[in-house]
Amino acid sequence: MSPDLVVTGALNWDINLFVKRLPRPGEEVVVEKVDRVPGGKGGNVSVAASRILGQRKVALLACIGKDEIGKKQVSILKQDGVDTSAVQTLVKLESGQAYITVDEKGRNNIETHFGANAGLKRDHIMLPEVQDLFGNCRMMVVIDPPRHVAGRILSEGRRLRRSVLWHPGVLTRFGMNEFSGEMEGLDYLVLNEHEALAFAGTRSLSESVAAFNKVAPNMKILVTLGSKGFAFHDKGKQLKMKSVDLAKLGRKIVNTTGCGDAFVGAFAAYKVLGLTDIEALKHGNMAAALKAGKPETRGSPTRKELEEFYQKYSA
Repeated sequence: MSPDLVVTGALNWDINLFVKRLPRPGEEVVVEKVDRVPGGKGGNVSVAASRILGQRKVALLACIGKDEIGKKQVSILKQDGVDTSAVQTLVKLESGQAYITVDEKGRNNIETHFGANAGLKRDHIMLPEVQDLFGNCRMMVVIDPPRHVAGRILSEGRRLRRSVLWHPGVLTRFGMNEFSGEMEGLDYLVLNEHEALAFAGTRSLSESVAAFNKVAPNMKILVTLGSKGFAFHDKGKQLKMKSVDLAKLGRKIVNTTGCGDAFVGAFAAYKVLGLTDIEALKHGNMAAALKAGKPETRGSPTRKELEEFYQKYSA
């Protein structure tokens, strides 16, 4: 059976440096612990969704280098049930890496070396195995592929009439006008608060939403607000929801890296399962909170764990 969900996005090897507090410019701080774990938004989202949808129901389109990190990435993805048939190996670029400093409150600074992630090309989109995945899936999640590839993937989603969620991430630096043509057919746009302002070139979130609605009136907009929760905008209506209080679940925040990816992966998975936007958002909110209680970047919950805590929290 073909995967129901196809994710396009980065694969990185994360080096997590745990410190008591984040350093000021020029300051040296003591690293209490070092963790080396798989990450990258594409990998994180695909794993988060796979833990809900099950074996080989989620496929990932990404690039790795011909190195040990790349081999390890593919092996780990397969262990989590992700279809890796569209993961491309590039000879001249090394696999992506991210260096993440995390303080004792779970806050972080992230520096990323894109490596092979920047090598994804339009030719990869037209490969038979990729076209087969696009043509048979129910939903596409496009995270931050290179600029010249992002528009092509969004256009493919529109051509195939697939439900498309776009999380532009670092591509927000190009500005919304760069993508106005491709955004018209989008179902969901996902940004954090800072990305929303930068992408629209506005000073307030309400102005950003108005600008997005002008370009794509039917597009639904999800803005993640970190510890404040999220805001969801749909044709002039706004839903705001606070983040889950982990203390009520007997847990505490350990590492917020990857929480947004857990949210997006869970939201997309529950949309594939047929939930309404609101119910899928609530499940995504819970997934993000449960991830925050774990140190690893891909600490997203299984479907069983998520739904048990969701029922407990909603009671």
